[in-house]
Amino acid sequence: MANIKAAIDYVLKFEDAGLTGVVTHTADGKRTRFGIDEHYHPELTNCLFFDSMGKIAALKIAEGIYESSYCQPLCIAEITNQEVANKLLSLGVNCGTRTAARMLQRALGVEGDGRIGPITLDRLDHADPAALLTRLKHLAEEHYEALMEENPALAVYKRGWLRRAEA
Repeated sequence: MANIKAAIDYVLKFEDAGLTGVVTHTADGKRTRFGIDEHYHPELTNCLFFDSMGKIAALKIAEGIYESSYCQPLCIAEITNQEVANKLLSLGVNCGTRTAARMLQRALGVEGDGRIGPITLDRLDHADPAALLTRLKHLAEEHYEALMEENPALAVYKRGWLRRAEA
């Protein structure tokens, strides 16, 4: 079974490679720390996560959010291949868990409802990990290209998105 900590560490390499804990700002002024975005986690605004909380405490909170809000819905602990688990978590954090689950289901040829359950997990257990990773990378690239086509202002993220898709 996949190691949740290893999957979270993989995602953190994209979100804050040096684990600096530096707070960055989105185009609309919202804050992000360790990849945790104030848009999606406004509950952290009042607990000093984005302000004066120490780096170690903030990292622990971020890891907890990755586990509860992303790993659990994506059933990361139930995936046998670590690379597939890492990729799925990365997609879930960047695209949303339902979109990532649909990508996985599409790659596996499973009816896509955006929720990973026994049918998806069974098909995943029997899939070739290398072929599945190739398919997931392609689907992620298609997803990002469609987002940019729909909203050209998002092209500012193209290089990072495509690098993440290919990883």
